[in-house]
Amino acid sequence: MKQIIIVLSAFILLSCNQNHKKEDLLGTWDIVSSIDIETGEVEEFPESDEELLAEFKSDSLYLIENSNPTNVFSWRINRDTLFLNEADTVYIKELTADKLVVEYDFIGMIRLELKKRKQ
Repeated sequence: MKQIIIVLSAFILLSCNQNHKKEDLLGTWDIVSSIDIETGEVEEFPESDEELLAEFKSDSLYLIENSNPTNVFSWRINRDTLFLNEADTVYIKELTADKLVVEYDFIGMIRLELKKRKQ
């Protein structure tokens, strides 16, 4: 039993030590769904050419809705946290080559799931 606890603890510690790089995020991401963590309400977004996107450039993050940039942020990354305009904080929960899951507090915790566009 003690060995199981040690192994589980090691997995937890390793998963907390995420050190993402800026290059991991660069590109265009389709916003697939939004989940209000407190209420459990899920909003799914249909896949289309320009419905709802996040475009990470080296110095700016553009949120694009129906081909129009709706918000532009400066951004930087430190480990598993994105800092937008030096004031807003977004936590990276999962990041793979084609999937990004983030959480942020906007009048309640929100989880966004994004899918990277093929280049």
